[in-house]
Amino acid sequence: MKKIINRIKTSIWLYPVIYSLFALILSIGVTLIDKAYADEMSNYLNDLLYTSSSLARTVLGIVANAFITIAIFTFSTTMVVLTMYSSQFTPRVVENFLNNEVTMKSFGVFLSGFIYAITSLLFTNAGEEGNVVIAASVGVIYVIVGLVYFLVFIQSVSNHIQANDLISRLHKEALQKIRQYGDFIKESEIISEFKMQEIIDNKNYVDVFGHSDGYIQEVDYKILQRIAKNSNCIVCFKKVVGQFITTETRILTIYYEGHDEFDKDALDKINECISVGNKKTQNQDFSFTIQKIVEIAVKALSPGINDPNTAIHCLKIIGVLLRDLADIEKGYVILKEKEEYGFIISEAYDFKILLYDTYSQIMFYGQSDVSIVIAGLKSLRFARDKATRSNIEIIDDYAKHLFEKQADKGYSELEYSKILNEYNDLINY
Repeated sequence: MKKIINRIKTSIWLYPVIYSLFALILSIGVTLIDKAYADEMSNYLNDLLYTSSSLARTVLGIVANAFITIAIFTFSTTMVVLTMYSSQFTPRVVENFLNNEVTMKSFGVFLSGFIYAITSLLFTNAGEEGNVVIAASVGVIYVIVGLVYFLVFIQSVSNHIQANDLISRLHKEALQKIRQYGDFIKESEIISEFKMQEIIDNKNYVDVFGHSDGYIQEVDYKILQRIAKNSNCIVCFKKVVGQFITTETRILTIYYEGHDEFDKDALDKINECISVGNKKTQNQDFSFTIQKIVEIAVKALSPGINDPNTAIHCLKIIGVLLRDLADIEKGYVILKEKEEYGFIISEAYDFKILLYDTYSQIMFYGQSDVSIVIAGLKSLRFARDKATRSNIEIIDDYAKHLFEKQADKGYSELEYSKILNEYNDLINY
């Protein structure tokens, strides 16, 4: 059910369907008022709102034409923006524009306005002389609302096509997910692999493999914790959200005491708590949002675009994001209530892997540009601000690796001295 709800929330049909149903109900309601309560409502509504049936049909026809024209223009603009997103930034950020509430609500208003006008036009009878209706007045008000939303949509598009605005929104999304992960870590305890082996030693176990090929999109830890507590077992995750698995990949292992087979019903419920799909999602995977920023930086360094300043800005944002991850130690996270048996052990994100995956592509494609190399070292210095001792060593080792790679790049003496100064500032920070 939760998976279905998430699909509905991220679907481009959500707001258009809701608004269209509202328009259909409004059209029926206005028609009932016009046919059954026109005399009574005239006592409460101004005569200016009432028009003859023939004039109402003319106005509603104009309203329908206006909304369908705006909708066509909006769809055309959207396709242009999506094409630009794929070519100039990365295909992974297309869904960010489609899932934007302003975009979807604008589609909903334009489609629902057309549905209201065309259904009201159907219900309006022009053959009844002397009959007055308010359907046309409601349609005019709907057009005004639609024009306001059209201006909002244009403003939203003008903001979305700017690289800095897109990076800023990705930064906020990633920061929100990282803080949620940080709160998740604070509520639990991180142990070493050695201690984890002590906990699961001499216990019976059953391996759980992927029920389909794809990416781990989401894990419902609360329900899993409840199942582990009721089944008196330890659920040990071997993968993290965002990794690609196959039906032969071991996702987790269940450890339990006793010689009987593990409860199959509980096993099925555990499988239902793990969502696997054909693409990555950012509900629980902050690394996916960071990956989008990395791809924007790599695309900016391509010869076709040649925008190093955008790549430098991406490196600064990446350094700030990794700063909030650098205080989390490598190990295994234990989720349990007090000292009760039956809990979850989940592998924490490895900061070393995150660091390499984030910087490797940008530094490879930007190694010939001194400004990119310097920006990469500055970004690592940002990440070093809140880092633990072990993560500081990881950052310093990676910075040394980057610096040593620049020795044979043929830089001038001035360029190399700038890189050396930045490297020394990082190491001695």
